Amino acid sequence: MKLNNDKFHINEEKESRTCYHGYQSFDPKEKDLTPEEVHQMGIELMKRLYPNYQVLVTTHIDQGHLHNHFVVNAVDMSGKKLEDRLANPKEGLYGLRDASDEIALEHGLKIIEDAPKISRFHKNKYLYNIANKSWKSQIIEMIESLKEECFSLDELLERLLMEGYQIKYGKHIKVKPLGKENYVTLKVLGEDYSEDGLKEFFYDKRCNQKTFIFKNYMIKNNSSELLRVQSMLADISKQSVILSMKDLEVNVSYPKYYNARFLEVKRFNKIVETINFLNDNNIFSYDDLQNKINELSQEIIFKEKKFEEQQSQNETLQLRIPLCELYLKYLDYYERYLEQKEIVNSDIELSDEVKIFLEAQNELKVSNSDEVKDIIASANKIKIETNKQYAYLNYLKKQANELEKIKGASIENSDGYIKSVSFSKKMIDENRTTDKEYCIRIPYSELYIYVPKDNVAWFSFDNRAVIYLIDDKEYNLYNDKNEVVQRIRGEELEKVSKEEKQKISEYYKSK
Repeated sequence: MKLNNDKFHINEEKESRTCYHGYQSFDPKEKDLTPEEVHQMGIELMKRLYPNYQVLVTTHIDQGHLHNHFVVNAVDMSGKKLEDRLANPKEGLYGLRDASDEIALEHGLKIIEDAPKISRFHKNKYLYNIANKSWKSQIIEMIESLKEECFSLDELLERLLMEGYQIKYGKHIKVKPLGKENYVTLKVLGEDYSEDGLKEFFYDKRCNQKTFIFKNYMIKNNSSELLRVQSMLADISKQSVILSMKDLEVNVSYPKYYNARFLEVKRFNKIVETINFLNDNNIFSYDDLQNKINELSQEIIFKEKKFEEQQSQNETLQLRIPLCELYLKYLDYYERYLEQKEIVNSDIELSDEVKIFLEAQNELKVSNSDEVKDIIASANKIKIETNKQYAYLNYLKKQANELEKIKGASIENSDGYIKSVSFSKKMIDENRTTDKEYCIRIPYSELYIYVPKDNVAWFSFDNRAVIYLIDDKEYNLYNDKNEVVQRIRGEELEKVSKEEKQKISEYYKSK
């Protein structure tokens, strides 16, 4: 499976699922069923559902019932990823159950005719559904409070991150506050909060902004090459804003100029922030910059470990908050029920409110409201601390990314250097990497190149980076045995990567 995934460079670009684990169980009352027949049905099931995938089927006899376990590679033999939606009729869990039932019937076995729908809900689904209704309103309130301060969807999402929210990008953007178990798609919050709705809101907001005030900045060290480059970029950006303002006077209704103006103002302000940051931190040379990057990297590693410990504790407590709120909400109903019960001296019918209260009380395992309030207080304290840590960690990573961008811009503006291929952390051969050099596998190939660490800028912290090479300098390319197999000029590296990518595409087109 690993060889197959490596062939298609799976998990190279980003973290991805490697394989899937599932199982198929049979009724212990089926006395004539043998392990061999169960194993045969498991193989038959996998061949029907995943004919082009690598699958491992094992049959267990260690429980009161015979059952199969199977591990399915997430990528088939042609490089196609398995479609893992729950309700997928072919490859998802619904398809799995239907096919398994069909095979069981063919073998004369019984199936569960009225099996409940497969889901991922908590065991007390009804109670948690009621308790978690408040999440949507909480997310909406946060978005509303940030909308007035932001000018784009990207800026809004960035602010949500700083507030402790987690963001998942894909076909649709999903958000999750710390403490909530599942992500929420923006569109679920309402049309105004969908991606299209928010983009329209920010577009109108940008169009209605008539004037801009350019931030002032100063160059603290006139001999600094880093500051010189940033000052040059700021001047170019400012002139672009002024030109776009002139275009607006002629093309009043043309939206392109509104967006161009907004983006350029944002770029200018970002450059000014960079200049101020370099001034404030006395970063005037390339060595100063690299030392600051190394310092930040070490701090991020330490903070990430601390945050993971804090987050685990926080998530456990946050899951209990909605139940605490239900407990307090329906406490009066329960106390009135006890009074009525004492008056009539017999059992009386429980109202829905009292049932919810008792379920919440049982789930929380508390005996009085003081204990509930203690849970809320502890959870809120941990949440505040976790959010602070999460926000600070994002701040550090953002700083690291900005410094790496400054590093990249500085290298690009140095004589002879060109921006070459980008690569992911997974492409680094750690065994051949040293304190001074990375050994990097060239994308889409089995060739490696040694690059000084000073010639690499990470535009996504510790995830993706860009190689900068001297255009006319010759570099050795190595195989996996560390043997030199080719020599190229710096300007040719990107061409090598593209040619290898083309070879792979043509090979699989011919299959």
